[in-house]
Amino acid sequence: MNIIWVTVRNLNDFCSTTTSALSNGLIDAGHELALINGDSAGVHSGQKWTHIGLKQSSYKGMKATSLASSAAKWFTTNKPTHIDVVVIDWPLAPRLAPVLNKLGYQIILMDRSPPADVSLLGKLQWRVWNSAWKMVRKGVISQGCVVSEEHLKFVQRRFKIVVDRLHIISAGVDLELFSPSFNPDLSEGLRLIYHGQLDKHRGILSLPMLVQKLISRGIKAQLTLIGDGNAVPALTNIQRHSPWLNLHGRMNQTEISSILSQQHIGLLPMPETPVWSLASPLKRSEYLASGLLVLGIEHSGHILEATKSEWYHLLPQHDFHSLGVDWMVGLTQDIFDMGSKEARMYATERYSWSHSVEVFVDALQSCKQDL
Repeated sequence: MNIIWVTVRNLNDFCSTTTSALSNGLIDAGHELALINGDSAGVHSGQKWTHIGLKQSSYKGMKATSLASSAAKWFTTNKPTHIDVVVIDWPLAPRLAPVLNKLGYQIILMDRSPPADVSLLGKLQWRVWNSAWKMVRKGVISQGCVVSEEHLKFVQRRFKIVVDRLHIISAGVDLELFSPSFNPDLSEGLRLIYHGQLDKHRGILSLPMLVQKLISRGIKAQLTLIGDGNAVPALTNIQRHSPWLNLHGRMNQTEISSILSQQHIGLLPMPETPVWSLASPLKRSEYLASGLLVLGIEHSGHILEATKSEWYHLLPQHDFHSLGVDWMVGLTQDIFDMGSKEARMYATERYSWSHSVEVFVDALQSCKQDL
């Protein structure tokens, strides 16, 4: 197939892993792919796909709108031929999809998550998200991709879209990059980690308190947080008098994998709210592939089938600190070693990107057949 993907993700974006992995997978499977986004020329040099960089505003709240307008103009001017499917990220849909539909292209919507921002901007983004999925319901966009079963059910309930037009593309993981190469002994102290957006509404500020309670129980521990967000100023203040807190800015996947391989427990503090209940967090599969045990809040966005509480431990939000500390205090080296092996095996069997690519190809083929 000949595919164009118009994405809001930039190559150096913290959330671009899925776009890169699926794009490489499509090309490795023998398909042609052109990626359109707001990156400047040369940023994608060395990548397998063809890159087309378009003008995009740098102002928050205007990035997607400006890129969608630029893409609509580019398609109208260039009218590329022999294109089987155009993939568009949901923030681009309201402005771009009607133009593509009028030009006769088959379109598939990519939704890796509904709006996560809780600000006024987030409320405006929900309008865009609703508009995007209404276009799927009306047939302007042929089909849509979601990240989890809960996400699919939510979209189906809200928009009454036939299930055959929806495809679940779960977050995968690079099993070679993320591997349990070096997990230190528990006797050296318990090492906990979270990486991703460090935003308050993700429950990030609960993590230093969790470690403080663990230390007060006589357990030596360190907490590593990687990313940026609106919780960073508060975390920086905590770090000044907390030598056990390691705070890092954004890192690339290679840097993150290296640090993960030296940890014991990956944290999922995101609370039980609608957006996190629909999610399929990429960090979860990276934790497991790295041989980490996982501790998190219990809700549908975090629950996995066929896991064991010895290495995948979810707790009610109101008991997260007390029961979480109890669980960590009870860890032994033998429990960790066995759990680490089982976590890695689980990731190997279920989270290879090759599976996600296969589902994506099937979705694209289905969209192509709608012609």
